[in-house]
Amino acid sequence: MSQQKGFRTANRRYRMVFWPLMGAYLAALMAGVVLVDEDHSPLYLRAGFALAVAVPLFGVLWAMLRNVKETDEYTRMRQLHALAEGGAITTGAIFLVGFLEIFNVIGDVPLFLFGPLFFLAFGFAFCRTRTGKVV
Repeated sequence: MSQQKGFRTANRRYRMVFWPLMGAYLAALMAGVVLVDEDHSPLYLRAGFALAVAVPLFGVLWAMLRNVKETDEYTRMRQLHALAEGGAITTGAIFLVGFLEIFNVIGDVPLFLFGPLFFLAFGFAFCRTRTGKVV
């Protein structure tokens, strides 16, 4: 019974960190799109908004790892497997796109697109572990 309370507490802590960070990320992203002009904005303004958009994502990754640490061994194993699968899918995609760019098959692909790819791959991998095989 105390185990369930621990899971609820860990999940509540995760959500209490995740949602404000996502709000800060979206606010910084929207403000950057509106306020920063690629051609005329000074470098410090562009760099500041780049940091303002990236820092909440570091916080989200930290919250994900903290949530993993606060769970039992089985849940931790499932989450770490999903993180590993998400990382492997993302790394494979980076290699593929990199080689396609080197051999001039495709044009330049913005690197920031691989961040959302990681979160998407992690989400799919975690859902697969929830609905897939049982140990």
